[in-house]
Amino acid sequence: MKIPAVTSLLALNDVQIAQASEGQSSNVVSMPIHLLYGGLNKVTTSVMVGSGNEKIGQSIEVVVDYGSSGFWIFGPNATVNYGSQYLGFPGACNTTPQFYYHSDDSKVFNFSGSYAYGGNSKILDADKAVNDTLYFPSSLPGASIPNIEVALVSSGTVRQYVPDGDPCPELSYDYGIMGLATPAGFDSGPNIKTELLNQGRISSSIVSMYFDSAPADSSISYNYTGTVLFGSLPPSSSYTGTPISVPIVTPAGQGEYYISLPPIAHGNTSIPFDNPNVTCLVDSGSLQLSLPSYFDNTEFFQATGFVNYENEVAYPSNCEDIPRDLTLDFTFKNATTSEIVKLPYRYLARGSSGPGGVTPEGMCILGISLGGTCTLGAPWFLGSSVGVDDDEKVVWIAQANL
Repeated sequence: MKIPAVTSLLALNDVQIAQASEGQSSNVVSMPIHLLYGGLNKVTTSVMVGSGNEKIGQSIEVVVDYGSSGFWIFGPNATVNYGSQYLGFPGACNTTPQFYYHSDDSKVFNFSGSYAYGGNSKILDADKAVNDTLYFPSSLPGASIPNIEVALVSSGTVRQYVPDGDPCPELSYDYGIMGLATPAGFDSGPNIKTELLNQGRISSSIVSMYFDSAPADSSISYNYTGTVLFGSLPPSSSYTGTPISVPIVTPAGQGEYYISLPPIAHGNTSIPFDNPNVTCLVDSGSLQLSLPSYFDNTEFFQATGFVNYENEVAYPSNCEDIPRDLTLDFTFKNATTSEIVKLPYRYLARGSSGPGGVTPEGMCILGISLGGTCTLGAPWFLGSSVGVDDDEKVVWIAQANL
């Protein structure tokens, strides 16, 4: 049933959350998440898949990704190849993932699926899948999520060039991805939202994400914790103001979530972009906030107070000294109203060491990239309480508690 009114949706959400807190049948499934400090971190959850991993205490850091639909982790004896400068070629280097599925009594079955990310710079192939229980060590002895299918990747290729004769460097890569988008086109295989719907454990295709506010005096290196809710909008305690429904403008046949580029300002100064008609991918599995300022970004730096440090966006102070009141202000709109969501500059300081691995004193590399596209990546979610509704084809966005 469609309930287009904002107040009705919020009322429905409050009922669902209240039922969950009272232990009643709420048709809501929750899962802990975090965004750890560090330049290579995305929104993730620590999960033990099956009793085999639980018994040995091995959790797997899995990306929780609005930007894809598949759910996979590595199987035993998997291999990841790298070293070639060309897409899809394995190269001379390889590594064996140290975090993977340890078989238990659950039935592993044959499955064939491929997963591609980053313009095919990362391709993974699965030949098995398993139906098992998800355990979350940060919530133990809290609720687990039983009866979930996960693809088991046996091999992968990552495009990271290593010149002939050079030693193989350590490879940074994801140990698993849980896609929150709805499968579309050629997508197939395990999808956690679809499974929960088909099993009747949630009654709507809404998936929401929000983070707890940090202490007022928190360090720049604070690790943020939060929650994903399947089947519900975020609780009212996770935001201030009024959530706004922003239309999804994803092209037909695609499963990701795109919205129109919102006007962005700093203080009273609007930030110009090369192409205001570009759409923005809502993507918790991306490292950075990507903005469409490519040809001439002089005005971008003037408006924000950021600086260009060797083609990286930086703030001209040590990270810990970034003022707490500086924000990027996003104005999200629909046909009838608009709401401003503020993203503190400090949330964009994610611990990147910058070019050459060294950032000079008095400079802080930020989780922002400038180019021809727009992606509302992982740092953006720290300032927003978000709910994606496939049925209504909207993204609900509200100001997170700062």
